Amino acid sequence: MQALALREDRFLEVLRRLIALTPRLQNNPGGGLVPEERLAAQVVLDALAPHLQSGFIQVESLAAPGNEARPCLVLTVKGSDAGAGSLGFVGAHFDVVPADEKGEGWERSPFALWEGPGGVLYGRGVTDCLGHVAVITDLLAQLAERGVRPRRTLKVVFISNEESTDLPGLGLGYVAQQGRLKDLVGQPVYWLDSANFGPTLGTGGNAMWELKVTGVGGHSGMPQNCVNALELAMAASLELARWFHARYPATEDEKKWGFLSSSSLKATVVEGVNTKETKIPADVTLRGDIRLTPFYDMKEVQQAVTAFVRELDARIERDEAIPGFPRTRTAAGKRGSLEFHLKGGGTEGIACRLDSPGLQALKEAIQAVRGVAPTPFSLTGSLPLVRDLQRQGCDVQITGFGEMAYYHAPNEQARLEDFRQGFAILRELLVRL
Repeated sequence: MQALALREDRFLEVLRRLIALTPRLQNNPGGGLVPEERLAAQVVLDALAPHLQSGFIQVESLAAPGNEARPCLVLTVKGSDAGAGSLGFVGAHFDVVPADEKGEGWERSPFALWEGPGGVLYGRGVTDCLGHVAVITDLLAQLAERGVRPRRTLKVVFISNEESTDLPGLGLGYVAQQGRLKDLVGQPVYWLDSANFGPTLGTGGNAMWELKVTGVGGHSGMPQNCVNALELAMAASLELARWFHARYPATEDEKKWGFLSSSSLKATVVEGVNTKETKIPADVTLRGDIRLTPFYDMKEVQQAVTAFVRELDARIERDEAIPGFPRTRTAAGKRGSLEFHLKGGGTEGIACRLDSPGLQALKEAIQAVRGVAPTPFSLTGSLPLVRDLQRQGCDVQITGFGEMAYYHAPNEQARLEDFRQGFAILRELLVRL
């Protein structure tokens, strides 16, 4: 086991093939981009084909009827000690966030792997998360080629639909519904979708929201006859954000777990049909998200946010003056209105156990490979089902390799050396647990 090291030619070939598929792996259904994760899954299956045929690695492709183009892969290597339990490498995913080469100012095509000076790898998905898929694929192949079995049974789960809201019959939720995570209950589980090695000690919950603002459109030279939906939307979203940050401030636990940011609520998308500067818009929709540290309850927050916007609308109905708000009623008495909706049930965050054997093993593995003490941190990025796995007794820990600064960003990149070290860290975990 200790002799295993990243086979760079295979890693780069798998990663090159995966990134070439990213035009069809982009995940933004609202923008017309529905990924076909089976294309990426096939790259993994091709790389592991001899070892699947030999039976050293067992594989299941899981997708509900009608979602066959969007499977998860569950790959299992039986351990050498039948009584030792299991170990999970979970979370690396096939889908990617969209990339707009011109609009975002990419320096080169995001849809092709480019190897720059100093071993820097560029392309959409290099870090999030196709580089992780390629590293784990090479590790599985090497275990099979050398006939080396870990002490614990290793279960790898590559998932679909990580970069969008939860949908029935897709993603890790569907894998769990099919009972394929049961043998990880109470076992060490490493979630491999982070960066900068960490360990990442915690993540945030995530809920998407939509605010529909109805005003009264008309000629911009006659504002007394109008309610500007754009201005009202801006004022309402800022009032909501101010209230949220006052009600859900930073906590002492956030310092203990090293969160890089506290809970936040923000607008990220604005939509309106108006295209004329001299026309006051009548309808505007804002969309955004809530990022919540795991020390607050997501359901309570969702209920409170909904109630706050409902009360804002009631204040407009009462014709109450709200500081900082624009005109909410026309001279003739027509009023603007606010309608708030949450999209889906939201995702909970996690605070990983700080006293767990899994975390200690991860810290030791990082230090052994990198030669320096690890730098733990937490962030309000979100991961699906990690809190549920923790509630079921799993020792969930989080790590990942690559550049956090380039997650979901133009010119996504990571160093090849990060993946060399990442491979070695995963190998060390197999040895230590």
